[in-house]
Amino acid sequence: MSTLNPLSIVVSPVRFFSQKKCWLGAAAFWMLAVLLRWGIAPYYEKIPADYFMETQYTAKLWSRQTPASDAVESDSMVRRRDQTLTRSAAHSIIQGDAHWLTATGILIFETLNTYGVDRRTRQNLTSYGDQERTGQYLFPPHTLKQQYDFWDPIYAGPNRMTFAQVDRFRDIEVYVFDSRAEGLDETAGYRSSPDVPEKYRVLTYGKGRLWVEPVSGVVVDHEDGGTSYYVELKSGRYVGEPINQWYARYTPETIQAQLQFAKTSRRWMLALEVWLPLTFVTTGLFCIAAAFFDRYRAEP
Repeated sequence: MSTLNPLSIVVSPVRFFSQKKCWLGAAAFWMLAVLLRWGIAPYYEKIPADYFMETQYTAKLWSRQTPASDAVESDSMVRRRDQTLTRSAAHSIIQGDAHWLTATGILIFETLNTYGVDRRTRQNLTSYGDQERTGQYLFPPHTLKQQYDFWDPIYAGPNRMTFAQVDRFRDIEVYVFDSRAEGLDETAGYRSSPDVPEKYRVLTYGKGRLWVEPVSGVVVDHEDGGTSYYVELKSGRYVGEPINQWYARYTPETIQAQLQFAKTSRRWMLALEVWLPLTFVTTGLFCIAAAFFDRYRAEP
């Protein structure tokens, strides 16, 4: 007469689950991984519905009130502000403005426009905003080493960003882009200047450099310089010396805030795109391994 081994009725943690439950568990974890990577991650990488951003620059400015007057050097402050006015699932209408002010608060130059922006790609939408625009409004997530056409509040028209190099900024890897703007009509921004626009237009040429955290697409530092000229309305002739020459760069406070924003965004994106999906895939593999182990243990 055979005796019952008491150990045979002890259920181990591995054999607690049936093989079927292990396979179902693996499938569930893999479905969660797919949902996170291609469903939830793209949703959270969109421009937020309540998107608001303000960046500030310190600037050195050499300006003239008239073509014949002497240039006056001054310190100034530049402020760019982006604020969502309305939004849908696919796009946002953003009010974007840039203001150049003297140290005493006197307005030198400003742009104030509305932009229709694709929330996923961050490109300007030609059928939205207060005028037809193309190119990027912001750098996209997973910024590439390529050339981007931009149209944002810093200039009154399009400008081009060209990839230059990979670098390290503070403690993170960044892509460095060189920007260039050629002959932009910024007359509307200089309406506070004498004889503009009644007698003169204003054309601007600018170039700069941007340091971009590539996963999030966040600009962590930006320097910009350029020259603006009076141009006669009738003849199109450049008049006198430049009305404005400038050099501007993010303030230390803005750099610190942008760095923190870039790091936080990067961590969230990598968590949703890589770390959590990989964890679920690995857990699913463990479930399958448990099923095979359970089957092996069950064999006589």
